[in-house]
Amino acid sequence: MTTGSGSLFKSRFDGYSQGMKRNPLVRITSLLVFTLCISSSYSAPAADSYVETTDYSWGVISNNDGFDKTLAIYKEADNLGITDYGDDITYTAEIQCTKKKLTFMVYGDPIGIYPVTSYTSTDGYASAKIDNGRIVKYPYISLKDSSGIFFKSPKIVTSAILKGRDTFSFKILSSVQENTVANFSIGDISSYVSKFKSLGCPLK
Repeated sequence: MTTGSGSLFKSRFDGYSQGMKRNPLVRITSLLVFTLCISSSYSAPAADSYVETTDYSWGVISNNDGFDKTLAIYKEADNLGITDYGDDITYTAEIQCTKKKLTFMVYGDPIGIYPVTSYTSTDGYASAKIDNGRIVKYPYISLKDSSGIFFKSPKIVTSAILKGRDTFSFKILSSVQENTVANFSIGDISSYVSKFKSLGCPLK
């Protein structure tokens, strides 16, 4: 997947959710297609798998189409954001490996983060804290749909997280709403180090 175009996790559900909002006919058709996809997934090759995240463990999406192997792990934040209308915003951190390219994204759903951008080679800097350590700023590029960011040097960020014990947090300035502060548990991320390395995307 091309960096910045959205995540493996998001791409499976974004089109479906947008169609539900647009038109009742699309809603019915989408539900039928969605149901068929779920039904057919049980006979799909074992190489295509999806495991949901828990309070401790990272969720996993992996695929092997016979040509390329892709892997994504994701973790939902321990805290929620709030929209101007009082609705919840779920923040997600996602690390993926596609064609030996490592990507680390942070995004909001159903309302995006709308990160501040300066229209340069680096759109902005996210403040990060591991456990109770010092605050470090990492450069990022905004995702095209303004839902979030991806870090320009993902391995530096994942290396820092792997040195932590319990939590990591990001503060991302927003151009249209309150600044995003997302807190995540480190969980079992260390158990994926060897897998990412085998795919050509070392995390440290």
